[in-house]
Amino acid sequence: MTHQNADESRTQRVDTLLTQMRTLCAQIDAIGEKQQQLLDADELEAFVESLNSRNPMIESLAAKSSQVEQFLECDGVGADLVSSARAQLDEMSTTVTKILKRDAEQQVVVERRRDELSKQLSGVGNGRTAVRAYGGAQPQPKPNFQDREG
Repeated sequence: MTHQNADESRTQRVDTLLTQMRTLCAQIDAIGEKQQQLLDADELEAFVESLNSRNPMIESLAAKSSQVEQFLECDGVGADLVSSARAQLDEMSTTVTKILKRDAEQQVVVERRRDELSKQLSGVGNGRTAVRAYGGAQPQPKPNFQDREG
């Protein structure tokens, strides 16, 4: 009887972890969609902040995945549980692949915008240099006679 309770407890724990993982995948995916909207609106600061908000979720997803793998590798785990868990993990893997693809596309956009901004900033520097070059000589300060008193 105790063995059966342990199996049920393990099954429930795996199901709970998988449910939490699906929730995390959905949340990360939703943040990715929001990030795309921020990029489209050219709100790069908000985009970077949203990247940072995902990190704890990604870490939690990785930890839960590791826990599921540990449960599935235990002796006495039923084939049905392993099969069901693997199928669910494969579904989540598809979502993660989609997220990674979108992240790569967003990174290309961010890098392109960064390069454009860099060119604009170097243009400003070149403009200042040209103004200084064609602006004439700076007036020389008048000499100060510090050894004389007023």
